[in-house]
Amino acid sequence: MIFKPAREALLLVVWVIAALSPARSFAQELLRVPYGVTTSLQHLPILVGKDSGLFAKYGLNVEPVHIRGGALITTMIMSGTVQFSGAGAESVVSARIEGGDVALIGCPADTDVVYFVARPEFKNPASLKGKSSAVTRLGSTTHFYLRAALRSLGLDPEKDMTILQLGGGGEIVTAMRSGRVTAAALPYRNTFSLIQMGWPLLVDLSTPNFIYPSSCVATSRAFIKSNPSAVERFLKAYIEAGGLIKKDSAFVEQVIKKWHRETDSSFIKKTVEVYTRIFKSTPYVSDQGLVIVLKELSARRPVPKEFIAKPELFRDHGPLEKLVKEGWLERAGQ
Repeated sequence: MIFKPAREALLLVVWVIAALSPARSFAQELLRVPYGVTTSLQHLPILVGKDSGLFAKYGLNVEPVHIRGGALITTMIMSGTVQFSGAGAESVVSARIEGGDVALIGCPADTDVVYFVARPEFKNPASLKGKSSAVTRLGSTTHFYLRAALRSLGLDPEKDMTILQLGGGGEIVTAMRSGRVTAAALPYRNTFSLIQMGWPLLVDLSTPNFIYPSSCVATSRAFIKSNPSAVERFLKAYIEAGGLIKKDSAFVEQVIKKWHRETDSSFIKKTVEVYTRIFKSTPYVSDQGLVIVLKELSARRPVPKEFIAKPELFRDHGPLEKLVKEGWLERAGQ
């Protein structure tokens, strides 16, 4: 991939200081916006928006910065190091419960193309008991999907498998190939080669039965309040990029090839096909998904009762609703 690595923290801070300068004019100079992304293809609207010039159209110079882990992403938002970032719902919910100022303002889809795949010698749920699985980080999106997959197979995610924390999808696939890990729930880009090899796909988590707001747009309520114009312009570009993904598959294929350094044309074409299917025209954050996350979280740790069944505490639809009410989405053909 060609994302800037997270360890370039000092450079990132310099970017943000410049980006937040109040003297910057929308009409004269692009507002520089470092945006935290992971390897998830849910971030396609960001990459497509940048390469198509849609963010520039709205006065923004969005710089994708590769960051591992939702906890780090939410910390950077709360500290003001980044104004916007991609984040999974669980990391945002956890941070908000701890008193952090972070909120979701949009999600490209209500689920992700994630498959629970096992090594070829493990073809049924019973054979997985006592074996090892892995996640990028505990409490991450991959951890949520793993728990959901195990429960759907009648397994106890807390008892039936040992869960390792390996740091990245690529590392998990390597561990599966070596036999260190028996099965894992991973995004399409990580599982494509395994499925092509005939490894058993035990659970398809991209169906409506597994709702989870993944790789959504996160920011702080303080930023929404102090910079409403920047938030509105960001959402306009993001939404138009989502529309372009559905209309111009050839362009999207080039974006994937560039940013993810993919060379397998069959994989790239299939990727565009599966993500076009799940992306929404209006990127509301799923309240149902947030309630599911709260329920999951409360099963593992105490959650104050004032947060239970209150998804509005973790998302802010105000900026998006403004565009809807003003008729902007209709005029934009979304």
